Amino acid sequence: MSVAASLVFGICGTFLLVGVLILLAAGHRQDSAVDRSLGHALRRGNAGHAQSGLWLFVLPGEGCGAPADAPAGFPRRGSMQTVATYGGTLEEIVSGNGTVYRVRTERFGTEVRQAVLDERRQRQDRRRWVAGLTGGALATLIVAVPVSAAAARRAIDPVAALLALRRRFVTDASHELRAPLTRLHTRSQLMLRGADDLSEPIASELRRLAASTRELGEVLDDVLRAARLRSGVPERERIDLAPVAAELLAAEAGRLAERGLSAVLWTGAEQHQVLGVRTALRRVLSALVDNAIGHTPAGGRITIRIATVDDGRTVELTVRDTGVGFDPARHPEVFDRFARGAGSRGYGIGLALTREVVESHGGTITAAGRPGRGAHFTVRLPAAPPVSDASARRNQCCVRAL
Repeated sequence: MSVAASLVFGICGTFLLVGVLILLAAGHRQDSAVDRSLGHALRRGNAGHAQSGLWLFVLPGEGCGAPADAPAGFPRRGSMQTVATYGGTLEEIVSGNGTVYRVRTERFGTEVRQAVLDERRQRQDRRRWVAGLTGGALATLIVAVPVSAAAARRAIDPVAALLALRRRFVTDASHELRAPLTRLHTRSQLMLRGADDLSEPIASELRRLAASTRELGEVLDDVLRAARLRSGVPERERIDLAPVAAELLAAEAGRLAERGLSAVLWTGAEQHQVLGVRTALRRVLSALVDNAIGHTPAGGRITIRIATVDDGRTVELTVRDTGVGFDPARHPEVFDRFARGAGSRGYGIGLALTREVVESHGGTITAAGRPGRGAHFTVRLPAAPPVSDASARRNQCCVRAL
């Protein structure tokens, strides 16, 4: 719900609540006044002025005293006979003569008295109150809509401008940093080619420099991708996750060998297609594999499993490692930005961005693990709807032509 709508509902709701409470309180006071008028008339044995809309009827013995201006249908002799026989007090609401009457019949000694009050004025007052409350509510709504919209704009516009400025700054800064960082990484790689002629400490520092520049480049990619995710919804395509995972493992083969790790990819014979952005989903896989590599000691194993579950409605991707794991109590925290992992290594924004990408594709991601027993991350994405045979043949023909 927008801020403007929330303000409108809040103002109108408050007005209606106060109005209803006032209406209930006024109605209660009216009822109390009617009860007092009926009680006084019965106790005094006198209805007072004829203009008050109150009449008193008395049944002494076999007769019944009635005012000359009594409304038609009164007194209610049956009610008076009932009270004369059984005693007590009888309360009635009677409709007639175009109005509503409150009737109270009570026995006083040898007399039975019946007080009748015309509630015409009380009901007219209540109708006027309801009409006033309705008109006030409409007037409040008419005034509240533009006022709330203006207030919401004044409250949101600076925040929206600030967010846009922040996204623009992040994008510009990342682009500006990319070029010198690429040059730095390229030079470190060139220097590593001649590392055989250098001493081991210098060669080791060069390898660390190259790894650091690569990691910094990945951080910049994460920042840029996060900005793009918030700025719009890119066009999606059918993507089979199995080839994407295979390509990623091939690209990481050198780093896996350097750290003494093995990696295995398990897929079924069927396709594992989802609708999404290829670069974003590849980054999801890259972030999960990078996290596994970073938290798995030499001799460890990383397993990627891709399967179609839920009768073909969901594609499930699991990345499991035999690394240091993490405390089960910290499961929700691993997706926080710059959360700390085991030792000094953190998760950065990689896993946080991974969750954003997965959720933007309509999926879910969960993490599980135990200290010293590794960790595994499970991504579940909606499977792409099946294509017809004719569409598949057309796509195959197009692929061959290209």
